[in-house]
Amino acid sequence: MGILEQLTIFVSLLAAFAGVMIGFLFLTLKIKNQARNIFLILFLWSLSIDIFNDFLKDKELFNLFSHLSIKLNTYLFIIPSLFLYLVTISKDKKALWWLLLYVPGIFLNLFSYKDSELEEVLYELVYLLINIPLLIISFYKLRKFKERLESYYSYVENKTLSWIKVIMITIVCLHVFMFVCGMLFINEENQFLENSIDFIVTGVTFFIVYWVGYNGFQQIAHVEEVSEIEIPREIIKGNIKIDESLEDLKYVELCNEIQKEKYFTNPNLTIKLLSELLALKERELSSLINLCAKKNFHHFINQFRITEFKKLINSEKAKQYSILGLAKEAGFSSKSTFYKAFKDSECVTPSEYKNKLKSVADLN
Repeated sequence: MGILEQLTIFVSLLAAFAGVMIGFLFLTLKIKNQARNIFLILFLWSLSIDIFNDFLKDKELFNLFSHLSIKLNTYLFIIPSLFLYLVTISKDKKALWWLLLYVPGIFLNLFSYKDSELEEVLYELVYLLINIPLLIISFYKLRKFKERLESYYSYVENKTLSWIKVIMITIVCLHVFMFVCGMLFINEENQFLENSIDFIVTGVTFFIVYWVGYNGFQQIAHVEEVSEIEIPREIIKGNIKIDESLEDLKYVELCNEIQKEKYFTNPNLTIKLLSELLALKERELSSLINLCAKKNFHHFINQFRITEFKKLINSEKAKQYSILGLAKEAGFSSKSTFYKAFKDSECVTPSEYKNKLKSVADLN
């Protein structure tokens, strides 16, 4: 057995056992709504069992570990488990119906197959029919969740649950890679080439397990806090009468307070923190912003930062700081967020805005 094969076996076993252990750690977390993490645990355990099943397909290893053979095929449970984790976080009202995604996998596991090739074809066919639509729907749900989150957090910038998006993209790329390799080298009988492909696939699988473990623990508390919040997308009119002049007055007062104290310069400002600073309830603050500013919290705060940046670029600080330095002084935490917010607001890039100012100054 060559070094590459030995490394592949080591990495695959490491990924399998890591998936099992990380799953147990998620299981023992004492948090509210632990039920939603069950699907993340099922994802890890399904992936680990699938890795171990692939490990036992090697004839030499099968003879050594035949007493450890696992009859359960979890191949069809991997993507549905990750998808159901997304569904529970997004509070989909049809969440229970999505449990039916497990039915094909359970059904196929109940039957024994004499023809292993037929079994493999059936699993692959069901996998494609179920998981390709699921991956598409997952990307849509991730986008909607991000929009929901931005209404409460001004610093999100694709952080929360973006790690799941990375997993989805990685899975898609892995399958494309395997398909391309299968088409290009279908008639090749090169053992080193096969071992290299197996090593790459195993390495990517280990990365997925590691990525879930590394990011999952960091994000669970954050997602837990956000997922419990109901975002008021519109003001209900009818039985409730809104005194618009009073709401406008409150809105002006809070804007003056934010501007005076420069709360927006905190790059980690959230609606929860701002409501505490302004001595307002989160729901009241969110309603004021939605009603009067016609924006979500994310865009509302960034508008203050853009205004501050425009002041700074006309001040003495502009001689000492770069454009990005001034943006950070104004409260932006990253270059990408700043450039996008500024371009959306001013219809020019920060550099173009600076050059226009310089041109006007030169004319004067």
